[in-house]
Amino acid sequence: MHALGSQIVIQGEGAEAAACQIEQAEALLTRFQASPLTELNARGVLRAPPSILVEAIGHALSVARQTAGLVTPAVLTALEVAGYAQTLGERRGTAATVLDTSEVVCTSEMIRLPAGLRLDLGGTAKSWIAERAFTRISGDGFINAGGDLITRQSAAFAVDIAHPLGGTPLYLDCPAGTWGVATSSTLKRAWEGGHHLIDPRTARPLESDLIQVTVIGNCPTDAEVLTKLAFLDTEMLDELQGNAQVYAYDRAGQFWIRSGKVWQKMET
Repeated sequence: MHALGSQIVIQGEGAEAAACQIEQAEALLTRFQASPLTELNARGVLRAPPSILVEAIGHALSVARQTAGLVTPAVLTALEVAGYAQTLGERRGTAATVLDTSEVVCTSEMIRLPAGLRLDLGGTAKSWIAERAFTRISGDGFINAGGDLITRQSAAFAVDIAHPLGGTPLYLDCPAGTWGVATSSTLKRAWEGGHHLIDPRTARPLESDLIQVTVIGNCPTDAEVLTKLAFLDTEMLDELQGNAQVYAYDRAGQFWIRSGKVWQKMET
């Protein structure tokens, strides 16, 4: 199935129910067609909002607080100015500021946005939706949402990491258990002069020597946040990394692992 801007592959008992849950969530959270989210962004307030929208925005706001605003849903205007409106490369407006989300009101009765603030949930919603839908899977199985993966396996398995420049993929061994994998790249959802990963400090596409980051951790939502921090703030990455494994490719196609608060180059 195709959803959340990606090809979705689901395997395991309960896969059909998981797919239905993903489709229902996308219809409520998308910014690319009429939805409760687009109504909220247009009006600035939404009364009696759908519970899933409340939960998704609540998750995004929690991530923003946890990361001091570095991973924030308040980037829609910046995305449009940079060149990601309805289609890649389509620019709307000439200036943007990423506003603080601390004044957003999000309750079961009402969601209210401060003046000028509009939300894009793409940065956090895909992994959140996948993790939520995975509760429908019993036994071994996985949901792979175009780079965001949640899997439960009763035996050891391997995770493949695609080479961003077309080289040989890497295969990383994982022990049995439940794992979340997230990948962020400046080469995906990219256009001439920009890409979709916004640095909220500049309201522009982030600049980095890295072009792709993959994190393997206990859940995909945490892994997704860490991929963004690997680009934006390694000090905060180190604080929040825990037992997660952080891997990256740079512009030259070299492979790195974040270990001991430093990047270590690995031979491939």
